[in-house]
Amino acid sequence: MRGLAPPLTVCFVTVFCLALVDPVGAADRPWQTGTWTDVSVKRQIFDFGPGSSPFGQPGGAPTMRAMADVRVFVIETDELRIEIQDVVGIGRRSVDAEIGEAVTFALDKNTIYIKGTNGIEHKLRVTKKTDTRGRSRIRGRAERE
Repeated sequence: MRGLAPPLTVCFVTVFCLALVDPVGAADRPWQTGTWTDVSVKRQIFDFGPGSSPFGQPGGAPTMRAMADVRVFVIETDELRIEIQDVVGIGRRSVDAEIGEAVTFALDKNTIYIKGTNGIEHKLRVTKKTDTRGRSRIRGRAERE
């Protein structure tokens, strides 16, 4: 039994040290500022549960359906226009956004982290990113022709 104690101790110490490390914490994110330019809510029926996959067996278990609020937000900066979607249960809170207000956010591929007024981060899905600098350049060329 004495031979097993040191490796076990090393294992516990390693796990403890890894638990102290903050993987991709909020301080590591490149925070940006923008402005809320659009906020809308629509209701939609979502399929979930067994049988909701398009790859499932035909005639399998019936799908389960639920009504949900689909919230669509748009953030604009000098360089980007970002469309965001958040699907929440009816009556549940989402990100507090008002058109014209400033917003602090961080982009990570197709995920956006919104920093709320109370310091809480909200993780949402990006549905579309548009480079507004490129759009204005294209408009300028069309006007010249």
